[in-house]
Amino acid sequence: MTRSKKLQAVVKHVDKNEQSALKAVAISQQLLQQHLNQLQQLKDYKNEYANKHSSEKGVSYSALQLQEFNRFLNQLSDTISQQQQIVAMAQREVDLKRQSWKVTRSRSDAMHKMVDRMQASELQKAEKIEQKYMDEVALRISLKTT
Repeated sequence: MTRSKKLQAVVKHVDKNEQSALKAVAISQQLLQQHLNQLQQLKDYKNEYANKHSSEKGVSYSALQLQEFNRFLNQLSDTISQQQQIVAMAQREVDLKRQSWKVTRSRSDAMHKMVDRMQASELQKAEKIEQKYMDEVALRISLKTT
């Protein structure tokens, strides 16, 4: 068995690791997108809520209602800040997963190049052996005919 064939199991393992890392990137990107969507929904809700109450002209609110309105807006702002932190953590996770994938991809590429070089070398050796054999056969035939 040639060295390149012996390395096929290693190549498969490296390729599997690369695919796993790529899946991890995709999953973390999906999670980031979900967190971004939630953040946008919170921002939209806060804007709608604030605009709804500010656009109602002629409606008077009691001090307690205004206090409750401001408390709720502050609570929404706090929730938005927390969601922004979650988004930042998810973005860092995506970056880490992407970096990990790049490392496994470069290992996979290096392994494939090494195996390709081995196969080319093995093929060249086999061709030399075959050519030597053919030369010997031709020499024997020429010696028999003389």
